[in-house]
Amino acid sequence: MPLYEYYCPACEEKFELLRPMSRSSEPAKCSRGHPAGRVLSAFSSFTKGADGSTIPVGGSSPCSSCAADSCSTCPIV
Repeated sequence: MPLYEYYCPACEEKFELLRPMSRSSEPAKCSRGHPAGRVLSAFSSFTKGADGSTIPVGGSSPCSSCAADSCSTCPIV
C-alpha cells in the first residue's frame, strides 16, 4: 500500500498516510481534524561508487537534463 504525504495549512502539520491508490485523491484530516491536501513527496537515491563512496543517483532532478523527446521515450523509466 502506498504512503502519501499530506499538509494541513490550518495548523501547518505535515503527515503521512498509508492508503490504497484508489483512495489517494480523497481528502484527509490532520490530527486536529482539519482538512489537509496531498503534497508531492521528495526523495533521493544513492548508490556506491567504484571506490565505495556514496554518490547520488540522477542528480537533483532526473528530468532537468533529459534529452528524450517525451516522457514515453525516457531512458530512466
